[in-house]
Amino acid sequence: MKRKILIRITGILFLAVGLISLFIFPAEFTSFYAFTEGGKFHYEGFAFGSLMFAFIISNAMAYFTFAVFCIPLGMGNLKLKKWGLNLSLACLKTISIIGMTLMIAFLFSFELIKKLELYQTLLILSFLIIFLIALPFAAIKFYINPKTGSLFQESVPGNYFEKQSTNQLTVLLLNYFWMMVFYLLIFLKGAFPLWGEFIFKKEGVYLISTAVFVLLVISYFFYKNKYRAEIASLIYYLFLFFTFAFTYFKYSTNDFLNKLSLPVYEMEKIVPAFWIPAGINLGVFFGTLIIIQIFLVVMVKIKK
Repeated sequence: MKRKILIRITGILFLAVGLISLFIFPAEFTSFYAFTEGGKFHYEGFAFGSLMFAFIISNAMAYFTFAVFCIPLGMGNLKLKKWGLNLSLACLKTISIIGMTLMIAFLFSFELIKKLELYQTLLILSFLIIFLIALPFAAIKFYINPKTGSLFQESVPGNYFEKQSTNQLTVLLLNYFWMMVFYLLIFLKGAFPLWGEFIFKKEGVYLISTAVFVLLVISYFFYKNKYRAEIASLIYYLFLFFTFAFTYFKYSTNDFLNKLSLPVYEMEKIVPAFWIPAGINLGVFFGTLIIIQIFLVVMVKIKK
């Protein structure tokens, strides 16, 4: 009974976060009014392609993601459905993977660590370990406990969320993360990293659209357990590794920002304010994330 109450409280929290995010998502776009001409924070150069424009879009994308996943997670936990259990495990595993990847990338961001005070380094590591690794791991341990699993009941026969393994769903969620990365790049001058260089504007957007379309097709076949979907996924991830990871190994985040030809105000005021995230080694981040995805796909293939 205590486990059931805890699960339903968790479901209520997920549902609350999802519904609040669903409300804030469209409201976030009103931020543009403050930066457009005549607005309180307007500055010369604010437009499609500027850093603040992309930052507002990234916030909206974050709220959209919370709404899309937290609402079904809340319903699945409240109703104690098996698909809710599987989706909860996959979301928690995805968060822990991104957390570990961020931590590894931070530890290999040598230039950034040199600029940080010791207490700042420890504070960042503590945040990553506690909120993005330890807490999700503890929740995973709770959900995989047989006593917890026995509380969740199957729903519609043939429900794919109930049939698929946690690794399969995690791969799909990480694919969604990649799609968000691609869409965000559209608002950063359409920058697409390709074989060690960045392709910008119209040509870059065409490449982004192609990458998203192919990933959607692969994800659909992977979700449906179609023949050779795992092989197609591995080929796609290898392509990403040799284009995303390689390009960001060659160019730091600051180098990338310099290539965007941002407005003077952003280079002088906004970019320095983001010096910590801008110092993260994105080559290590993307490379590590792709390697983990390849490992997950291989595990799915072996278990079949």
